[in-house]
Amino acid sequence: MPFVIYVFTISAFALGLAEFVPIGLTDVMAQGLCVGVEQTGAAVTTYALGATFAAPVLSALTASWSRKNVMLTTAVVFTAGSLAAAFAATLPQLLLARFIAGLGHGLFLAAASSTAARLAGPGKAGRAVAVVFGGFTLAMAIGVPLSTWLGGVVSWRPVLGAIAAFGAFGFLGLLFGMKDPVRSVPGEHSDSAMQNIGMLFNRKLLAGALVTVLAYAGSFTAYTFIAPILTQVTGVTGATVSLFMLVYGITAAVGNILGGKLTDSMGVNRANILIISGIVVVVLGMWLLSSSPVSMGILVALLGMVTFAAVPALQARLIGVAEQHAPHAHGVAAGLNIAGFNSGIALDQYWAALL
Repeated sequence: MPFVIYVFTISAFALGLAEFVPIGLTDVMAQGLCVGVEQTGAAVTTYALGATFAAPVLSALTASWSRKNVMLTTAVVFTAGSLAAAFAATLPQLLLARFIAGLGHGLFLAAASSTAARLAGPGKAGRAVAVVFGGFTLAMAIGVPLSTWLGGVVSWRPVLGAIAAFGAFGFLGLLFGMKDPVRSVPGEHSDSAMQNIGMLFNRKLLAGALVTVLAYAGSFTAYTFIAPILTQVTGVTGATVSLFMLVYGITAAVGNILGGKLTDSMGVNRANILIISGIVVVVLGMWLLSSSPVSMGILVALLGMVTFAAVPALQARLIGVAEQHAPHAHGVAAGLNIAGFNSGIALDQYWAALL
């Protein structure tokens, strides 16, 4: 695996922290900004919306840029937005800063995953994407529980500032560690910006992205309600909930690796059918067996595994669709999948707000 793919992992770690840390900080952020908890919950949604917009649209508009310049630009945008969020004095300032950081998130993951798949070569795309998202899942397994604890002990502002610092570290890694592959796909620079925008409406690519939206709307809705289900229905203690969430993060990291290997060994279509079926079975099991602590412990672990096993599988699938039907649109295809992922998170937050 080319070394630069591991450099992408560093930035992906910062992005994973930024995506999920505010979920555990909504209470302390609400206190600090003197607003309701449901209002600070919008910090998660606005970030996801920024990523949803940037991943496909900005991927299309920057298709003619060198991949290194794209990723350096996204690292700057993400770091600036994260730093601004740490110093936000009001809720509107926080939401705007989070949206800006989300723009960098969406475009970076689209560029990094499509570039990693190309650099790894045939038969290794799934594992390459899994390496990129390894930083993302590592953030969930280790960084999110730690930063959530720190946010309650110190303040939420230093936690968001630390995320900006990780973003800056990722920028330096890209600056000095990446030899510039000039284009994401040979010949892509010959398409105009409007032609690339037109690829966003390719039916095959949109259908693939819709699968991602539905898969993650379901799995992240289940994730959001794990804590209340465990305390109110299963009847476990808060310490047990924290342990279950830690296990979720660990199995998510394992699932990411497993998903990459399954994609390369089974083929993208069979791997996706297996993994998405697994998500359905696990979510259904949580509904049927929510009163059993042992069953819920196993199911929470499996939910983390199948949810993040789907990340490299779905990404590789959409890139494969682009190879067949839109060969100059690798970056756009990767962007649509990232948009689908974050749309699922945004929908999850919407359902949670309604309930």
